Amino acid sequence: MTLELKEAEYNSCLVISIFGEVDMGSSPQLRTKIIRSVNEGHVNLILDLTSVDFLDSAGLGTIIGALRRVRSQNGDLLLVCPEERIQSIFMLCDLDKVFKFYLTSNEAVDAYKGINSL
Repeated sequence: MTLELKEAEYNSCLVISIFGEVDMGSSPQLRTKIIRSVNEGHVNLILDLTSVDFLDSAGLGTIIGALRRVRSQNGDLLLVCPEERIQSIFMLCDLDKVFKFYLTSNEAVDAYKGINSL
């Protein structure tokens, strides 16, 4: 299965919606997209994992790398992850303590509004 990425900008954040499998074969495509977005000044990212069918260790590594990249630029990375089976991968690795999870993109966008108004 191929990976499809769509993006939408809301206020001070960029939502990247991911469709398909995030694995060793497709992770470089996601990594390239994230690097390009950060280089364009988008340091507040939301990765929408709602339509992710599969996530392996390479995909997880790409997401961890994205978090490091945006935080090094004083940004943050929020995850939209309503699927328990995908969220359980993060929990298994104790990454639920590192990432902030939201059920919808709107909730994540609203969270950035709250962060930016402080």
